[in-house]
Amino acid sequence: MDSNLNILEGKVLEAIQLIKQLRQENQVLQDRCDELVASSAEFEAKNSRLISELEELGRQATDLEVYEEKRKEVEAKVGGLLEQLEALG
Repeated sequence: MDSNLNILEGKVLEAIQLIKQLRQENQVLQDRCDELVASSAEFEAKNSRLISELEELGRQATDLEVYEEKRKEVEAKVGGLLEQLEALG
């Protein structure tokens, strides 16, 4: 009987050690998970900012294309007027 109790006691002590070890590992994993969640939130915020900046750059590029077309129109008109002036003189 004492032998069985000693075996049981040994197994209970091993189980207690295993539980302690698993709790420590769980805490380490929980901490790492919290860090990853925080990093993910930071990356999502940065991604949002970059998407907004990209959209703004797209709008600016469109505006630039419009201004370039207008510049070409003005250049063509001025060129035509200069040719007319040269023809008069």
